[in-house]
Amino acid sequence: MYYEEPYRRRARKRQPRRRRRSFGGWLAELCLRLIALVIALALLGAGILYALPVSLFAVEPEESDLSLTDGLPGNRANILLLGLDAVHERSRRSDAILIASVGYGGLKLTSVLRDSTLNIPGRGPGKVNAAYAYGGPELVMKTLNENLGLNLMHYVAVDYRTLVNVVDALGGVDLSITEAEMNKINQDIDADRDRLSAYGYTAPALAQCGEGTHLNGVQALTFARIRKLDSDFGRTGRQRRLLTAMLAKLRAKLWNPALLARLIRAFMDTADTNMSALQLLSLAEKALSAGAPDQLHLPVEGSYTDDGASLTIDNLQMNVVTLRRFIYGEE
Repeated sequence: MYYEEPYRRRARKRQPRRRRRSFGGWLAELCLRLIALVIALALLGAGILYALPVSLFAVEPEESDLSLTDGLPGNRANILLLGLDAVHERSRRSDAILIASVGYGGLKLTSVLRDSTLNIPGRGPGKVNAAYAYGGPELVMKTLNENLGLNLMHYVAVDYRTLVNVVDALGGVDLSITEAEMNKINQDIDADRDRLSAYGYTAPALAQCGEGTHLNGVQALTFARIRKLDSDFGRTGRQRRLLTAMLAKLRAKLWNPALLARLIRAFMDTADTNMSALQLLSLAEKALSAGAPDQLHLPVEGSYTDDGASLTIDNLQMNVVTLRRFIYGEE
């Protein structure tokens, strides 16, 4: 007998139930997308700033007589960096004089020792650090242009407060400190405690030295000002080491918008410059992309006489040639 199996309804495959996304989930995704957009725009902006040509810095300020040297290569911009005891008191001398040479091929820092004797236009021979007191940053640029064959036309001048505030905004810097430097830092901070307190600054004594010694703003400033421990050559070397450490610390923290805001505020509160915001941003982007800077000091060995109070440059042309080769790679 034929048996017919009863009809069975085929079971419909059940589709997984689609979960409704909570408001919190949508908000989290939106935040992630916004963060990704901000990062993309930041990278795009950084790329644009880096790509801006060096000729952006070749626009001479109006009504200036800076004795610019003609015919220099256009692949680098030379910016004067001045460290001052008080940036708005033009009677003060410049405590630190550096030339930052920036281009697509890296960053180069040249220290001009403040006791170097050069011909100051309108004043005659004198220590180069006196040029600021006589005519501000414009006369410093003109002095260096005429003596060293440069084309300086832009400057950034900061006082001690700027350095302290910027280092503190970075969270301090780590440097290799000798025991003698540690002792001198502690001695100088103790001797200058009243003036530091008037600005609202405090600094504990350093309790260690060696590699990776952490310095706050006041300690870093005191480190950069050490002179009697050795010489002005050692002092300018410390200034370049500090600036290099600050750039490295900033390079590692560029992702932090709060840090960048603190740095901008610390810089703008006390800095003096004739550069536009666009020039400053482009300069910063090129410097941060350059890695560790190459370094030089002037006068170079074998070109001067040191009488203990000043450096008389006996062979100025040797310094001009060395500097030109250092900045531009020229023979």
